[in-house]
Amino acid sequence: MGIQSTLNSCIEDCIKAELLPKDAKLTIDSEPSGLGIHRFFLRIETAEESFVPPENFHNTISAQLKENIFFDIVDEQTDGEGEKSNKTNWINIAINLLAISAIIALSLLFPPSIPLTIGLASISFISTAFTAREYLIAFFRNLWNRDLANMTTTISLGWFLSLAHTIFHAISMPLASSFSMVFMSFIMPVMLIGFINGMDEIKRLVLNKAKKMQLQGIRAIFPQMSEEYLRYELSDEQQSILLEQFQPVDKELKSVAEHIDLDKLSFMEHLLESNNPVSEKKGLLRGGMIIEVKRGECFPVDCILLDGNTVVDASLLTGEPQQSKLRWQRIPAGALNLGQSVRVYAENGAYTSTVNKLLFRSNRARTSTVQETSPLFTYLYTGLIILGLVAAIVAPAALGILTIPLVMQNLMGILFSVCPCTIAIAHQLPNLIGIYQRTKQGIQLRDDNITGRTDKINTVVFDKTGTLTNGNSSIESTNIPFSSPIWHRIYLLEKAHGGEHPLAKAIINYYESNASPSIPLNDVKNCIIDSQNRGLVATVQGNRIQLGNAAFLQEADIVVPEADTAKIAQGFSPVYVAEDGVYQGVIYIQHEPRKDILEALLRLKKEGKKIIMLTGDSKAAAKGFNRHLSKLAGLDIDKESIFDQENIHAEQTPQNKEEFLKSLMTSSGVDPKGVWFVGDGLNDAPCCRIVSELGGISCAITGEDKAAYFTDISLDGSLNYLFEHNKLNRMLQTNVLQNQLIMGYSTVAFLAFIISFSIAGIAVSPIIPLVIMLTTTMFVLFNSYRVQLATDDALDKTTSWPKKLLASNLSISLLVLASSLLIGATLIATISTGGLALPAIVFTAGLVTALSSACTVAATVLFSAFALLLTSHLLTNYFPKSDQNAEIEQAMPEQIAITQPDATIASEEEHHSFNLFSRLFCQHTDTSPPGTNNEPLQLFAKIR
Repeated sequence: MGIQSTLNSCIEDCIKAELLPKDAKLTIDSEPSGLGIHRFFLRIETAEESFVPPENFHNTISAQLKENIFFDIVDEQTDGEGEKSNKTNWINIAINLLAISAIIALSLLFPPSIPLTIGLASISFISTAFTAREYLIAFFRNLWNRDLANMTTTISLGWFLSLAHTIFHAISMPLASSFSMVFMSFIMPVMLIGFINGMDEIKRLVLNKAKKMQLQGIRAIFPQMSEEYLRYELSDEQQSILLEQFQPVDKELKSVAEHIDLDKLSFMEHLLESNNPVSEKKGLLRGGMIIEVKRGECFPVDCILLDGNTVVDASLLTGEPQQSKLRWQRIPAGALNLGQSVRVYAENGAYTSTVNKLLFRSNRARTSTVQETSPLFTYLYTGLIILGLVAAIVAPAALGILTIPLVMQNLMGILFSVCPCTIAIAHQLPNLIGIYQRTKQGIQLRDDNITGRTDKINTVVFDKTGTLTNGNSSIESTNIPFSSPIWHRIYLLEKAHGGEHPLAKAIINYYESNASPSIPLNDVKNCIIDSQNRGLVATVQGNRIQLGNAAFLQEADIVVPEADTAKIAQGFSPVYVAEDGVYQGVIYIQHEPRKDILEALLRLKKEGKKIIMLTGDSKAAAKGFNRHLSKLAGLDIDKESIFDQENIHAEQTPQNKEEFLKSLMTSSGVDPKGVWFVGDGLNDAPCCRIVSELGGISCAITGEDKAAYFTDISLDGSLNYLFEHNKLNRMLQTNVLQNQLIMGYSTVAFLAFIISFSIAGIAVSPIIPLVIMLTTTMFVLFNSYRVQLATDDALDKTTSWPKKLLASNLSISLLVLASSLLIGATLIATISTGGLALPAIVFTAGLVTALSSACTVAATVLFSAFALLLTSHLLTNYFPKSDQNAEIEQAMPEQIAITQPDATIASEEEHHSFNLFSRLFCQHTDTSPPGTNNEPLQLFAKIR
């Protein structure tokens, strides 16, 4: 890999510069640590005990690496930007509450005085400066960079203006004599920052809940991969013998066996028996080592089996189930050892292994997911604020009531009613809730940018096995009588060695549903599983039983009759049976499609989408499966089928699938953004990467599939989400637009209060901006909550009618219209009475009063309708929770807890080592006393 060459070159430069000893050796390992992120483990070893690292050794090596490597190295804060400590916001909120309590208590306990005013102003200023420190620091940083079009500017300006307001009142009226003055001058600034801290905590909580499974370490994909393995200490001479035996070996099994020098190997076996193995970190295993892999462990490197036979499961890599491995056969890294503990010869290190190459090809760069505010909204909303600020001065001046306290109160009120934190909530919360709620419904969006895409789907490509089928197969028919004793032996063989293979499970389920097996499994001996996954053979109860396809039996010189072409044409898989070299019969097994898959495929086809099937099966089996699906769907298979014949691509290797997808998405007339790919296994991960990088969307059929780590979306086992994806995303965009309108509505409302109160000749009461701010925030929160309701409505077909109505635009319309009527009633009452007046229901005191009363009644009716709807929803869905909802919750995917692997590789006494992890930050740790050289260097970088 190119990175390895770069790092080796960098180490050579360090040796030339005498930063490292001449015999320094580099060992590299890596693992995926996130979408588009690979963590690298580097160890530099030397046997030169006299080597003394130069001063600032780690810093110098780190700088050398940064200068030469071509992948991104950024600060850790970038990766977790905006994600605060769990306690930060709560501490800020507590400080604000304590400050408000202290201000209220002091104003009640002590009479008005200059020391009291100074004390209250100090509490307000110090508490808000501390709890708003992040915004203030960011504001000055942005001011230096001339980047002021953001939320920090609005919050900071509001804080500065509230400070000016407090100072003005403290100077002009040093005796805080009324509660309204105390509230406006000292309490309101603290409340403003407190609400902002509260909104920040809401964002943090929702973001944490919305987080999907994160790929952190190779153990997330291969949980059986051990951190350490036993290796044998060998001398240089012994290593050279091994290298001579294995290094030039061809990749074919036959040439491996022919190349072995049995005399030398017998010597090596004797040597290993007399040698005690030592434990070694997985990442430090190198080619030429002899490694012991225990039962239940993954093979850490590509290797050759040295002693004994074993059974391995490499299905995660190749899609193939269990295979029997004989001496001298190769085993890929990542395969699971299901047999006895074995010793293997490592052909290469962990970094260049098959599984690591696959993970490199599968991982991809992640694009930015920052939710940006619409520029048009920013301009319009800023214009409204400026208009409000101007009106706060011009309206009182035009009506002859202009005073500095009134202007300061109006300006303070409009900035308070704007509530900058609500701006961020209005744009970010719908997206966060949408992601979180889809996750609860079993749909995991690994790439958050997907929520902003509404590209029309034109093509859906399916990997057949595990995607279109659910792994639940059953026996359709057989010509072997169930009363025959051979059925017992077939069952024992499959039960012992069939594993999770769909055909084996079908045979096991068939036998167990028709008989009560009581024969012990130890009657199965000498089982051999075909290396090409065509069948298996073993001695069962003294009889040699062979199960598999026709080619497998024919290679053993067993005469196999022609298959039933009618059954093959229907997609059935034949399993031929022989006993003691004599053909006994055939078992036909049918594969069960996934639940609801037929309905989804028919709907896709009806909507004009092109659907394509990729499979490694033979052409006959693939076409037979298509006919089987079509028959189940009730189609006339002589006239039409679910998959068109030209869209069935059989006998496809993983590499063939990659090439096909590249060709498809780059062909003329195909919009790559409208191409979706649905797969399941890790062997589909490279296909997922190609589709995503070329602009399409990749999916794993379930969140439990290993391919899910490298896809854009993990489905819930069905294809129904494909029809709701664009609908939900468009709803998200509409919801954000509605939040913007609510924000603008609040500004216009306060502008109306300024003008109306100026006409009445009075200042706007402090309670007005507070109510507007709270109302706006509540409206935005509820409107964002509707995203959750709408997501449930789209993905859960059992949604109750109150939830459907609340999810619709009717609910938010009721609130906005009711509040508008109530504001109108208040303004009319204020202008008519010449002072702040709450609307009363009086129809006999004149036309103006009657109009105000009519608005009040209408607002009350609308609020009551909304309250009734909300109450019905709560009673239906939460009090009490129905059994149906309980079942749904139990069916939700469990959260995957992934433990971060230990980042430090312990160095041996005579070695000087450091580690390089490719992540998103650079950090140096120095935990050793001065003069020691075992300090690990951690360097995290993002690969392009």
